[in-house]
Amino acid sequence: MTAVQQGSARLHDDDSLAPVLRAAHQIWIRETSRFLLPIIVREAPFWERWTAVRYLADQFLGQYHRECGLIDELRPFLPADVAERLTRDGERIGRLQCKLDRVGRRRSTAHTVSVVSRELLQLLRSWCADIEEAAGRIRRDLLPEEGNRLVADFELYTSIHA
Repeated sequence: MTAVQQGSARLHDDDSLAPVLRAAHQIWIRETSRFLLPIIVREAPFWERWTAVRYLADQFLGQYHRECGLIDELRPFLPADVAERLTRDGERIGRLQCKLDRVGRRRSTAHTVSVVSRELLQLLRSWCADIEEAAGRIRRDLLPEEGNRLVADFELYTSIHA
């Protein structure tokens, strides 16, 4: 029996990761959408693409690294196949961000930027939902110290960006 199953009978929403994850993900997706949606249009001007690339490099990556760190901390609580899928999808998001960073800084790349931006945004939405589904019922008091530090970082991110 996993730690999640042991505590699930008496788990209240306030005791779980669900509210923290939902709040942070809503903000992160909203913010990322604000920068990526304008460049999904194939005729997006260079400076819009540049602005989106800068956001991804300067602001997006901080939350992305927190998400990856949290998945690592949650691994003992998750079925192996779920943890692997979350890790694999996270790595794919990282590769897409790097690709946008590379091509988004060059001229005559609007079509490629459009395709990659759409894929990144769709995968980000799906990944966040999958993380919430997999980890949302995990009790916070079961997390190791680093996991609790990351959850506190999620809460800080939410309070700053709300």
